[in-house]
Amino acid sequence: MALLGRADPRLALSAADCAALEELAAAWLERGVDTAYFTHALTSGLPAQIGSPVGLLRRRLRDKIPPQLAPATVTRAAEPPIRRLMVECTQCATPGRPEALPDGLCRPCRTTSREADTAAPPVVRDVAAHVGMLRDLMRLP
Repeated sequence: MALLGRADPRLALSAADCAALEELAAAWLERGVDTAYFTHALTSGLPAQIGSPVGLLRRRLRDKIPPQLAPATVTRAAEPPIRRLMVECTQCATPGRPEALPDGLCRPCRTTSREADTAAPPVVRDVAAHVGMLRDLMRLP
């Protein structure tokens, strides 16, 4: 409760004020609320001037208390979500799991690409001759 005064100076509380609000704040924390949510819920939408910070906070602690969560909901929230990735083959766009598509290719595409690699030797091109031909074409009107 004392940290609320640091979040917003208009909510500065004395030790006696904190002790008076301790029971209401404990009810929030028993319902699974973390301190960041607690602070945000009590400091958002404050009026421009606050005459009695303890009165305002007492009212907000009573009115804005979150619902009691079911035990099953609390345990599910603690577990991290499971993410399953699906990727596609880069040649035929067949969907599959990442481990089924090494190098981004499905099994049929991998076998056809291996056969193509072994069947025909790579084409050797004379780059200098090709560039020379392009330069000659650019000179023509």
